[in-house]
Amino acid sequence: MVVLRFALIMLLSGLLAACSPTYDWREMPINDGAISAYFPAKPITQARDLTFSGHELSFTLTSAPVDDVLFTVAYAALPAPMQDDAAASKAFADAVVQSLYRNLGAEVPQDLPATGQPFMIEGMSPQGPVRLRATVWLTEHALIEALVTGDSATFPEAEADEFLRGVKVAR
Repeated sequence: MVVLRFALIMLLSGLLAACSPTYDWREMPINDGAISAYFPAKPITQARDLTFSGHELSFTLTSAPVDDVLFTVAYAALPAPMQDDAAASKAFADAVVQSLYRNLGAEVPQDLPATGQPFMIEGMSPQGPVRLRATVWLTEHALIEALVTGDSATFPEAEADEFLRGVKVAR
């Protein structure tokens, strides 16, 4: 499931690499206003149904590429049984964060970043060294991720900060 999501992010990055707009920030509501984000280019949204511990989830990825960097907001509404089970929803959030480390070949820390706290992972992709800056939120109703992924050597720190600061979780 999570490997599929990472593969989808990388696929989107590759498909959209031909478009290299300059940073052209625009606000966009996501999932009927549950989130708002400032994207540095026109984003594209794709959805996929996934299963986690027997629960069906719809996972939406909204991504905007700029050169070799991908700015993404992922949203997964929690099904009712997970909303009512704090341990199950936390296990899902932990699994998602752990997968970000594993997908980049990085060691998973014993203490995972707290929900809502930005973190960075240095790892490898098939194209070479990669940096991921992210924040993951777990609300009563959803798991939300804000991700910036790009080549470690040319990673746009200021733009990543701007993007991550611009993601607002409304509910």
